[in-house]
Amino acid sequence: MKKARILKVEKDRSIPWYEQVRKTVLMPGDSEHKTFYSIKPSDYVAILAQTSEGKVIVVRQFRPAVEDYAYELPSGHLEKGETPEQAIMRELKEETNCLANTVVLLGENYPDTGRLENRQWAFYSKDIEVNEFPALSENEGIEVCLVSLKEFFKMINKGEFKHALDLCVVALAISKGYLKI
Repeated sequence: MKKARILKVEKDRSIPWYEQVRKTVLMPGDSEHKTFYSIKPSDYVAILAQTSEGKVIVVRQFRPAVEDYAYELPSGHLEKGETPEQAIMRELKEETNCLANTVVLLGENYPDTGRLENRQWAFYSKDIEVNEFPALSENEGIEVCLVSLKEFFKMINKGEFKHALDLCVVALAISKGYLKI
């Protein structure tokens, strides 16, 4: 079977959060090339973090893109030179003031294979050291919540927790046996 060939890759435009990329591609069976566009943000990390009592750490913050408050797992983007493990430890500390002694990589996923060039690194930890949560003004207006697993699944089923990439982390944690439903 013939494979698609990428003939040219160009940076179309750039802003602080991402680059827009233009690719010239020759698809199998075509005699003329086609142009495709993609967005290249930095890789993304997220963690399903549980305390020793089994509580799930969830954050709530205003998201201008959807013009609403959203419940999410502690998450963020990799900074230059960071490994995914370093990034998730940093994000967990920045957003919640909690520490993970160990993290387990659940998987590496593509958020949107048709548009995005980045990956999501999904983590799990069950030995979270809970410290005093930061005040809203100290951590980008992020409210930190500890919820039982039962409450967490209710939030998902009621549509209160609906961040698609975070739901992927939950699905991976279930499929790998870290969470029981």
